[in-house]
Amino acid sequence: MKKINDYFSKESHLQRSLREKEINKLNYSIRFLYINIFIYILITIIEYWLAKIGNSQALRADALNNLSGVISTGVLILGIKEATNVDDDDILGRDLPKENIRSKNSLQLSRFRLETVFTLMTSFIIILIAIQIIYSGIKGLLNLNNIENPNPISALGASIATVLMLIVWFINYHNGKKLKNASLQAAAKDSLGDVVTSFSTMITVLISIALKVAFLDSAVSIVIGIFILWQGVVIFQEAALNLIDYVDPILEKNMRDDLNKIEEIHSVVDLTSRYNGNMLVVDIFVKVDADETAVSIYQLNKKIKDELYQKYDVYDVTVTTIPDL
Repeated sequence: MKKINDYFSKESHLQRSLREKEINKLNYSIRFLYINIFIYILITIIEYWLAKIGNSQALRADALNNLSGVISTGVLILGIKEATNVDDDDILGRDLPKENIRSKNSLQLSRFRLETVFTLMTSFIIILIAIQIIYSGIKGLLNLNNIENPNPISALGASIATVLMLIVWFINYHNGKKLKNASLQAAAKDSLGDVVTSFSTMITVLISIALKVAFLDSAVSIVIGIFILWQGVVIFQEAALNLIDYVDPILEKNMRDDLNKIEEIHSVVDLTSRYNGNMLVVDIFVKVDADETAVSIYQLNKKIKDELYQKYDVYDVTVTTIPDL
């Protein structure tokens, strides 16, 4: 009995430690997201102002692209704050029961999913802004007589945006990789795309000025809109797959193959996994010798969990043993 109590105590401590580690990582990532918002707001103001002065449709499109960064990052911060609000007595305004019907660990896993829900919301915002940019670009092409050539001030705005977005991308990429945080990694992809669009805008404006080709500015704004639309769709896809419990089949195959190498396991009958935010949870059904004792099954469970904890950074494992008759 003491061994079993020690095992459950150790497992509970491990889960609590992993949970607190994830919460700390999320809270730490918020600092960098605030930096993102500050720089995005600065770029949006500079680009939109210079687009007005410089008569550049492409620069205006890039400004709206960065505005989408402000909105999406703000939504992500709200999602992370809600996901890490461990002391709250409700989830999204819905009161929690006073009795401990669900464990604190189970409730926190539900909260971690809120980060993904808010990420999904940002994808809709990005898609809507992209559609507006494409619409404005097409409208500009249909009214070429009213289009003025952009001036060098527009190129200045795009070059400032390119430099600032490189800084944002480096912050997001470096810290997203270091913390293994999905929000910062998604922000890094978004900011890298912003670097490309700002740089492309600068080149477009310079070519339009040099060759006096007015339609090129509007045409490139449409291309930027399509690029932003693609980014929004990718973010939507990743968040949606996370929410419907999709996990990379290769990862699941590798876990299954490793478990099949354990001597006491006759076969892995089923293995399913899912993400709660960034936390991977695995459910396993394995066939074992019908004559195994409760003690040996307990030891096998421990071996399985240790294997997955150490090799795949799994947050929680539920093992069901089936006698191989």
